[in-house]
Amino acid sequence: MSDEVLNPAETVIAVNPAQTEPVSRFAVKLRLSISTLFLCLILPSFAVSVLYMYRTNYDIYKRNAAELITTHNVQTSAKLIALLDPIGDSLLTLAKQVRDDPRLFDSNSFHSTMLLQLENNPDLVSIFVASDKGSFHQVQRIRQGMVVANRVPTAEVSYNTWVVDRSKTAQPGSKAGSVAGSSPPKVAAGLGDGQDAASSVFTFYKDRDTVVDTFAVKNNYDPRERPFYKALSSSAGTSANIESDRFIYIGEPYIASSTARPTINVSAPIFLGKTFAGMVGESFELATISDFLKSIQISKNCETYILDTEGNIVVSTGPNNGYKLEKNTLVKQNILEAVGETAELAFQIRHSSSQRQFEFKNPVTSEVYLAQFTPFPNSFRKNWEVLTLAPVSDFLVGLNTINRQLIIYGGLACVLLVLLTYILSRAISRPIETLTEDIRDLLDFNRAKPLVHSNILEIRILSNVVNKLRNTLRAFAAYVPRDLVNDLLRSGNAIELGGESRYLTIMFTDLKDFSTISEVTPSRALLKCVSAYLSLVTYAVKEEQGTVDKFIGDAVMAFWGAPLLDQNHAYHACVTAVKSQRRMLELNKQLVAEGLPALTVRIGIHSDAVLVGNIGSSERMSYTVMGDGVNVAARLEGINKEFATAICISHATFKEAGERLWTRPVDVITVKGRKGEIPIYELVAIRSDDMETMATQREQELCELTHQAFNFYAKKQYREAADLYETIIQVHGDGLSRIMKNRCLQYLSA
Repeated sequence: MSDEVLNPAETVIAVNPAQTEPVSRFAVKLRLSISTLFLCLILPSFAVSVLYMYRTNYDIYKRNAAELITTHNVQTSAKLIALLDPIGDSLLTLAKQVRDDPRLFDSNSFHSTMLLQLENNPDLVSIFVASDKGSFHQVQRIRQGMVVANRVPTAEVSYNTWVVDRSKTAQPGSKAGSVAGSSPPKVAAGLGDGQDAASSVFTFYKDRDTVVDTFAVKNNYDPRERPFYKALSSSAGTSANIESDRFIYIGEPYIASSTARPTINVSAPIFLGKTFAGMVGESFELATISDFLKSIQISKNCETYILDTEGNIVVSTGPNNGYKLEKNTLVKQNILEAVGETAELAFQIRHSSSQRQFEFKNPVTSEVYLAQFTPFPNSFRKNWEVLTLAPVSDFLVGLNTINRQLIIYGGLACVLLVLLTYILSRAISRPIETLTEDIRDLLDFNRAKPLVHSNILEIRILSNVVNKLRNTLRAFAAYVPRDLVNDLLRSGNAIELGGESRYLTIMFTDLKDFSTISEVTPSRALLKCVSAYLSLVTYAVKEEQGTVDKFIGDAVMAFWGAPLLDQNHAYHACVTAVKSQRRMLELNKQLVAEGLPALTVRIGIHSDAVLVGNIGSSERMSYTVMGDGVNVAARLEGINKEFATAICISHATFKEAGERLWTRPVDVITVKGRKGEIPIYELVAIRSDDMETMATQREQELCELTHQAFNFYAKKQYREAADLYETIIQVHGDGLSRIMKNRCLQYLSA
């Protein structure tokens, strides 16, 4: 790898000099020109416009109000269908599954499918399936305060299942009706020791895999006797509906026993052949529709009703959603007697004139109202209409005041027009001024601003060019140190070959056994692993104000102290190395969890005086470092393999930052091609309060013991050194100590 270090990077840098243009005042002149033009165009027509607006505003407001109500009414129907369609699609999907596999009528395995549908539609309260044999399976969402079979579920319960299994007769003590995988249900107190096939089995779940409680209640519940089952079987029993795959029935609202809230069932039949075999149903609260209608009201006093052909209110934005509660039972209200004379009058006009959109006056209040009736789409086979009522005054708020102001202040328009035209001209010229500022910021390499939008073609083209230039510079900075790019933009000078000698710190990283990993790992998986590792190291270098020089295969070369001076370059390089090793532990956990190989990184760090600058040719150059110190750093990375270490630093780096590091001496080595011996150290941690880089108690003990052992080794007391290294091996299983022990034994046997 040392030979590759000396090769120039492949970064291409343009050599055309940047020219700095003087700032002009063209924007101010353009604004004045536009202001003058606006005044010449607007003044002659302003007087006529005031009179015209005064006469026509009322008609425009009124017409817009009618159109708004019409649009709102149509959209209300469409949005309601959009609200209900997912429920219908969910029903049809469940019905098809049961039709394709009738065993699901009596199978607890269908609960997971129903739960999935329940989770995907937060408006639903429950989903159930009932067969013509009397079996019943329900998955219900649990909300705070609900009562299920006279029990209040604890706060940890998220949903429950209710099973009535009539597929077979269960003997006392058997598991019939229990949820698959759960314990036999407990029979409610006072109901006997056993259960029959008519018992209701309830299971409370914390999540899909955690059962909180299971119990049985002898209530002899039979879905076939319920109104929703009878209504669906009678409505779906025609030959036409038997052939239809999209028959969906909306039931009548009722008070749910568990939530005590008005609820509606939507159900679909299941035919086996031409025989009605059961149903699937989903329930949601009536408040879902009423809250939706309230959320899309177009004015303060707007009222929305969904009515059937007799004028009965299905749901409304009024109190109780259009129903009256009597003895815990919902009683329909009719619009002719329940909501006041305005809605009653609108309904009477609708049926007497057959008009769907009209204007009328309330004879009592003299308020003018707009009314719109829109048929409800027949997707759910309901002959409903959507009525929207709104007083015209809601849409005319401020209109009279506006008209008066137009007359009173018309005489002052000439004075105000100067200011107005200045504001308008500024709005037009502002994009050009903004682009000028963007270019100035771009040259200063400041933070990018949002793209300037304009309908003027020239401004749009200029904005796009500036944006492309900004992106190009951002991409350029990904290959060249950002500080260097910033200096080039500020100076405007041409890039020239050359450099300077500077004392800095160089770091090399490499992956252990990368060739072996490459042979056994698919290319896509290998690319993912290496990219994650390179990103991790690059981010750590950036955090510590370093410069990534180049990627050499699976190796990273970085340096500190250039282009910006850094008095603590050695310390920052060491912090980067420790961060990289610590973060590799988390990355390896992710890789192993995904079935990818774990990666081991070796790092070498050396501080030395090297040549730094633009190196290469006039056509292709790279901002990099060269010199003997670069080769030493590369050799130190390879030394890790020989001594079973992870981060190897030179004595020069140790002298620069050793008092702030947790290190342990390795040995004194001779670097190939270099005279003299170099003491080297393994970097273990940083002496700081940073949880990410600080040393553990084990690492501190390891450093202290290794220092003691190396002192014996340096004094050639090999027996004492070998014994202490053996102690480190026994306590910490340390690879470096094993190697150093063997060296001591070799010296003793020599």
